[in-house]
Amino acid sequence: MMGRIPEDVIEQIRQHFDIVDLIAEYVPLKRSGRSFVGLCPFHSEKTPSFSVSQTKQMYYCFGCGAGGNSISFIMHVENLTFVEAVEHLAKRAGVVLPEREAAEEHSPEAIRRKEQLRCHDLAARYYHHILMNTEAGVPAMRYLQERGLTLSTIEEFQLGYAPDRWNILLTFLKKRGFQEGFLEQAGLLSQSGNQPGRYFDRFRGRVMFPIHDGQGRVIGFGGRIIGQGEPKYLNSPETELFQKGRHLFNLHRARQPIRQRNRAILLEGYMDVITAYQHGIKNVVAALGTALTSEQAKILQRNAGEILMMYDGDRAGQDAALRSSEVIAATGGMPRVTVLPDGLDPDEYLKKYGAIAFERIVEEGSVSSTAFKLRMLRNKSQLSSQEGVIAFLSEAVRIVAEVRSPVERETYLRELAGEFNVSLESLMQEMQMTVSQPKSGDKPASKWNTNINNGERMFKNALNPLPAHVQAERKLLSLMLIDPGVARQVKETIVDEFSIEEHAALAVFLYLYYEDHQDANPAYFISRLDDERLIRLASELAFETESVENRSGLAEEYILRIQKGRAEKRLQMIPKEMEEAARRGDFETLRALTKEQIDLRKKT
Repeated sequence: MMGRIPEDVIEQIRQHFDIVDLIAEYVPLKRSGRSFVGLCPFHSEKTPSFSVSQTKQMYYCFGCGAGGNSISFIMHVENLTFVEAVEHLAKRAGVVLPEREAAEEHSPEAIRRKEQLRCHDLAARYYHHILMNTEAGVPAMRYLQERGLTLSTIEEFQLGYAPDRWNILLTFLKKRGFQEGFLEQAGLLSQSGNQPGRYFDRFRGRVMFPIHDGQGRVIGFGGRIIGQGEPKYLNSPETELFQKGRHLFNLHRARQPIRQRNRAILLEGYMDVITAYQHGIKNVVAALGTALTSEQAKILQRNAGEILMMYDGDRAGQDAALRSSEVIAATGGMPRVTVLPDGLDPDEYLKKYGAIAFERIVEEGSVSSTAFKLRMLRNKSQLSSQEGVIAFLSEAVRIVAEVRSPVERETYLRELAGEFNVSLESLMQEMQMTVSQPKSGDKPASKWNTNINNGERMFKNALNPLPAHVQAERKLLSLMLIDPGVARQVKETIVDEFSIEEHAALAVFLYLYYEDHQDANPAYFISRLDDERLIRLASELAFETESVENRSGLAEEYILRIQKGRAEKRLQMIPKEMEEAARRGDFETLRALTKEQIDLRKKT
């Protein structure tokens, strides 16, 4: 149970928000019966299985099993701890949090995370000070101004400079109480390979770009070298705070403009983002020096209906845009691509043509990822020969076959048919053949296996139903969530003797909950749980309560079914124990087992 923040304060924060309104900020929802549904933000799906109940103030995904209340949703969608999620919502709700218990606030984990954030904040401030106020920062300031950045932009992005010296940051942070080993683990120092125990600054001779999490806290850096040297860009290593595939550069500033425009513009580099932002184009972000990940794509989809990629106009940039569009499409998004003319990158295009031209090309010059794939295929195909045209059309049809909309598929095929003077029917036939022949290496998809959570979740289907006593346990727990009387009845009979460990644990937590609360409140109960498996289970069962009747005597039926299942399981074990007792000559145990066997058979 959560004890860091008083329960009444947590409940006050939770009641302040309508979960439908809160989740709708991240996921487009549509009403379906008594609930709202949408595409799950936590796993890839094309058919909505994510359900939000306004009456219960809970959510549950029938695809991957994610579930909980408004606090747990913010925890997972913003990658926050429980306390951070409560603090985040409290700030939005205008609720002042009391001071937390010293034992919790000073736990090793809390201290470590707090100190890692503090050393990154200090480093960002120090690098910025060197850039703005010292002779050492002059070359970096000259470079940034030559790139067209104003002082106000440099200050807003807290850009800095790490001088080409071995220990300037190390000395600065040691004076503030940080140890070398801790700073190395935080990603700010490196250790000498030849002299173990000798540490030096990781970033040297580089313009520094602070990288923030979704809450605007510095968690890492990108450093661009001044002058010659490799690598051109150097990012912080993977740390407890910083995972490149889970964050996006400038997201904390861009989130609100992205939601307002319902469009995220994904650029390739830090300078592209900063230059666009300076020109008034605020809905811009970038990946962190690596290929776009599915997790980053999902972050963008939670905030925007359209994701537009505007990478460098050269071949490498187009290839990167193609890869990113495939990642976005694979996670259920709607990617579009803009290719800038003359091989320009966004930074260069803005300086040459300005913000109005940039906005125009965003609105009018973008194409769907399918059209972009076809354009790239055309550029590398040999269309001067009949063989080349046939090869192009064959691959083009395969690309079109991946489009979900039948109307859109036919539109592309009509365009290809008209351009190459072939019949639409022949292209449709080719597409049918393509669809019926999976790509080499593809495995037929299981209806229920979404490969979420490394296979932790097991899905039931009609071919593999749960045993009767396990179904009874689930239904009984569902009743306990909404009826304190049933919980007391279960406590007095079977207590924690459930066949599934998670069922027994959830029952115990319900007993404890009803000791302090007279009325049922599933959403509030779930806010007191800190075990992810139990949160998922309780959320799923809470959604099942709508289909579970609660007539008189029903709980007794489930209890008898559970007791019968337990008796049947015990009966299966007794013969082996009787054999062992007979072999040992232990006739007293044998008589006891025989009596137990007779009694259990009466119960079944």
